[in-house]
Order: sequence, then C-alpha cells, then structure tokens
Amino acid sequence: MKIKETEDNTNEGVITTVKSSLDSIPLDLTTQILLTFPAKSLIEFTCVSNTWYSIIRSQMFVKTFMSTSISRPRVLLTFKRNHNNDNELLFFSSPHNSQVSNDSSSVVSRHEMTISKTSPGDYIIHSPSVRGFICCSHQHQYMVCNPTTRQVIKLPADHRLDHSTMKCYMHLGYDPSSDKYKVLRMVTQPWSNLVSEHSVYTLERQQSSNSSWRRVEGGISNYIPSSNGVYINGVVYYEARVKPWISSVILIAFDFGSERFGQIKTPEERFSCLANYKGKLAGLSFLGNSFSLWVLDDVMEQTWSKADTYILSHTLWNLQLKFSGTTDAGELVFAPSSFSDYFEVFYFDIKEKTMRRVKLEGVTNDKEFRCRRKHLCYVSISCDHVDNISYMY
Repeated sequence: MKIKETEDNTNEGVITTVKSSLDSIPLDLTTQILLTFPAKSLIEFTCVSNTWYSIIRSQMFVKTFMSTSISRPRVLLTFKRNHNNDNELLFFSSPHNSQVSNDSSSVVSRHEMTISKTSPGDYIIHSPSVRGFICCSHQHQYMVCNPTTRQVIKLPADHRLDHSTMKCYMHLGYDPSSDKYKVLRMVTQPWSNLVSEHSVYTLERQQSSNSSWRRVEGGISNYIPSSNGVYINGVVYYEARVKPWISSVILIAFDFGSERFGQIKTPEERFSCLANYKGKLAGLSFLGNSFSLWVLDDVMEQTWSKADTYILSHTLWNLQLKFSGTTDAGELVFAPSSFSDYFEVFYFDIKEKTMRRVKLEGVTNDKEFRCRRKHLCYVSISCDHVDNISYMY
C-alpha cells in the first residue's frame, strides 16, 4: 500500500510538472502552435489544462481556425440505417483530393460521429452541411449536429403544431453580419402541403431555455417548397411550386441577416436541381445522360447565363449516380444514393469535360460501420463540409 502511494505521488508530480511547463509557454506562441493541429486533436487538447481549454474555446481561436478550415473543404457522407426500431445516422468525412490528376485515386475517410434512436421512424436530413453543421430530425424532434465536436443541439418543440396533420420544412443557414447560425422553418396548413407560416430560430453560444421560434413575414404563402435548399453567402435558395401546380415553379431566396424573402426570376428551362457553383447560384437541367448548367451571374439584376450542355458517359450513367454538389474548383460531384461494398465519388470537370473517380477508403473497413452496413439504405452527401470546433451551449 505504501508503494502504491509513492507511485501515485510520483505520477501526480510528473503531471504537475508537465502542466507547469505548458503554461510557461507564451500565450501567443501556444495559440499559434495549437492552430497547426487538426480539429479532433484540439477537441482532446481541451482536457490538457485550463489555459488550453480557454484558448481553444475562445471565440477568436474558433474564428481563426474556421478561416483555415474553409480553405480545405471536405466531403461529408451521412449513412442512414433503419433496421426494425434501430435508427442511426453515421457520419464520415473525406478530403476532396482535388490535386490528383489521374482518372482514379483514393482518399482515407474518417468516422466523425453516430447518433441513434431506438424507436420507429427514419432520420431525415433537412439541409446539407453549413460551415460544419447539419440539420436533421427524428420523429418531429429537430436538431442541429456538429460532427466535429459530436454535439447535438435539440431545437425547441413548438406545442402549437399538430405533427399528425402539419409538416415542417427546415433550412439551416449562417448570418455573417452577426456571426450566428439560424434555422428557417416553414410550417404547412393542416392536412395540406401548402406553407402558411415562416419562423426562425437562432442558435446562440449561450443558449437560453427561453429561446423560441420567431415568426417572420414570408411575403409569399400557399406554396409547396422543395425539400433541398442551397446556402450561399448568407442566403438560402430553394424552389417552390405554386398554382397551377404542374408548370409554375418559382425560386425563393431567404436572407438570414435581414430575415427577408425575395423571389428570383429563372430562365425558361426547368431546373432539376440547384447548386453552389464557384460562389454563385447555379441550376442544372438533366435530360437523359446530358445536362445543362445555368449560372446566376448577377443577383440584383437577376441575369443568368448558360454555360453549356454536357454529355455524361454511358458507363457513368449506368451506375445510377445522383448529383451531390460541386467543389470550389467547379467540379460537379456525383455519388451513389445507396450503400455498396465499396464507395466511390465521381468528379466531373466542366472545363476539361473529364471525369475522375475517387474511392473513399476507411468507410467499409470501419468496425462500427462494418457490423451495420447490411442494413444501410441511403447516403446523403455534402460537398463543402468543414471542420468546426465551436460549441453551442
């Protein structure tokens, strides 16, 4: 027993010495050193000392790290598993590896986090990654997740809503002017898909139990929104159908800063999906194995230009891939919508009209993933995911 006490005292002394050495390094130098580490390491480093915790959790450090993180976006893969009453979302991320010039290559994926529920009902992904955050729901419990920190923020329930007769659409966004993340919610009329109410919820770093949804004037109502939106520089764009339902499609823009809606005129050609193309809103029109790309050159003047019409190879078309977004370099990303024994992402270079394929290593051989993969049925992909070390309390 005496020997054990001696060992413990020795260990405590070593730890104290190490902490003293760390704390003796100048604060500015410590900050610069920590900024060279990846996000996952920084999350672990918050346990090293109070000084490191304060540095890494500081708003200035988070902003500086984010500015670097945005310059190296990643692919976020969200695998949805539904087996009996076991429902899960498994998040993996991979680098784009845009520097590779050959037609086929591979990158290593990493498992970010898993969230699960043991109850009936699928998880629903409401928006792609916005600066590292994802909006999803399960059985009318809406939440915002940060795969980097593994934090799950539950959005407040609205007891006015009857979820058996009403439906909610959600879009996640970020207001650069206030440095705040917000969720736009559209609520439909009872027994109808027509939107009748718009509201906004603001995610605060010091979250209050009294935080609630705030109603905003939509300027337009009685429409059916598309489930997917595109976030670009503080604005989310999404399509909506109005009367007559078959032919009338409008493009709505919501500014998260002013919390106001606008309407964008579109070309006569019907869009199959929207995308962020080099920081501008783009619309893609697919017809068979060909597609056209339109780019909104001027938001104020609402002028569009047609880039070109492109032909996808029959080999790629036969793989039944879906369009998943774009990269900063302007490549169009295509990926499977369901799980297979190995997972590949395809990048189409518009300028060169070439296709490259990237195999994502580390997904199928992940232990947690491997024991569940036979029940995986759906894959959602975000092309501009970034590591975000900020926490919401």
